[in-house]
Amino acid sequence: MSTARRVVRNTSYLLIARVITVAIGAATSILTARYLGASSFGVLGFALAFTAIFGVLIDFGLSMLTTREVARDPALASKYFANIIVMRLFLGGAVVAVIALLVNVMAYPQQTIYVTFIISLSVVMNAVAGTIAALFQAFQKLQYVAIGWLVTSILMLVGVIGAIGLRLDVISFAYVYVIANTITVVYFFVAYGVQSQLKRPEIDWDFWKATLQEAWPMAALSISVMIYYRVDVVLLSLFQNAAQIGLYTVAYTLSETSIIIPTVFMTSLFPVISQMHENSKRSFADTCAKSAKYMLYIALPMAFTVTLWAVPIITIFYGDAFAGSAAALQIIIWSAAAMYVGIILGNAFVSANLQKLSMKITIGAMAFNIILNVLVIPTYGYLGASATTVATEAFILCTSIFFLERSGYPLGLRRIVKPPFYGLAIISATSAVLLTYKVHLVLVTVIALIVYAAIIWQFGLDEEDKKLMLSLLKNPRFATVRT
Repeated sequence: MSTARRVVRNTSYLLIARVITVAIGAATSILTARYLGASSFGVLGFALAFTAIFGVLIDFGLSMLTTREVARDPALASKYFANIIVMRLFLGGAVVAVIALLVNVMAYPQQTIYVTFIISLSVVMNAVAGTIAALFQAFQKLQYVAIGWLVTSILMLVGVIGAIGLRLDVISFAYVYVIANTITVVYFFVAYGVQSQLKRPEIDWDFWKATLQEAWPMAALSISVMIYYRVDVVLLSLFQNAAQIGLYTVAYTLSETSIIIPTVFMTSLFPVISQMHENSKRSFADTCAKSAKYMLYIALPMAFTVTLWAVPIITIFYGDAFAGSAAALQIIIWSAAAMYVGIILGNAFVSANLQKLSMKITIGAMAFNIILNVLVIPTYGYLGASATTVATEAFILCTSIFFLERSGYPLGLRRIVKPPFYGLAIISATSAVLLTYKVHLVLVTVIALIVYAAIIWQFGLDEEDKKLMLSLLKNPRFATVRT
């Protein structure tokens, strides 16, 4: 099977699963928010954000390292499986203890402390499941990862419906996360056991030392990313109230949901480009450039459409109590658009063994994000946090392009940005005129997307791109592209 066919196949598996899980996750989020209200939903949102910041210490970059190394040498799978799980359990115990200590020292309300501690246990379970998911990713057997996503999302929905039916409080909702992630861990062990011989967990100190030395830049990178993704919620908890966290969490969750396409695509592409970098750096750079181009072309109309529909999305699904989330969504969705390209570039750094450089970029972005948040959140609250997220993603995108090209991987992104941004400017102006004349939002959206697609087809795609698009439309299973 060709590289392109394999990527398309795996992307198809994950995309189908992710679309289903996003739909289920949206239903779960809506039910939870409507039942708990802005304040209690804010407590849950804080717990998820706070534990996520420390949860990356459990991963410590080991998932990405496992996928990269096993993709290059499948014989290492047993060694990684036997040791990484034990490493994560040790790290998980330490992280749970630190989280419990911090939320008590920071004198949060007792309910917030309980919820945060319970959610931290689910983070440990999720990290253990991530070990096996990373191995499946390395072997490019992503259908098992897709099933794992489905298992978790279905269990979450069932648990939330049960909690609502029993009229339980926010603490019980936290337990739903623990139960769902624990059952998912069981599924991954069973699935991996069927596909491969399970190795008994072991402690190989030399392997641990070498692995942690290799992984720490990726860990620092992940920690920095998670801090600038989640520190805004922590700062909101210090400078504002739980209701503002609830409003921001709704907008942030919807924005995060919108990045399923680059996330799924990169999950299937990462092991491929990791192998490609070892064989042909030119093919590696060309593949990353083409992937970034496609993601940019999709990202801008996605953000534009969400901006148009933000108010009806929030009011229809979440109700008037969360109407304030619409303005935040209209801002923060543009950070998701930047992430469509940023995800490709971030994985390119790791595939090219440039994780230390990526770490430095991300640490700079983290500092940038924290400073901006401290300046704007006390005055502008969750709307200021939304704007800061967009500014940070733009900072990362620009610096990543600059340093990748300086490292000898020219992506030529400056050449490809003109068609989509010209297209965005044209459809924005057109939509503004149509809305002034009270044209229905559905018709405005359809006209805008058709105009944008025509501009991209005419000015943004070369002949190879067009052949690929046509082959995908005719028969997506057997589409091929030169790599």
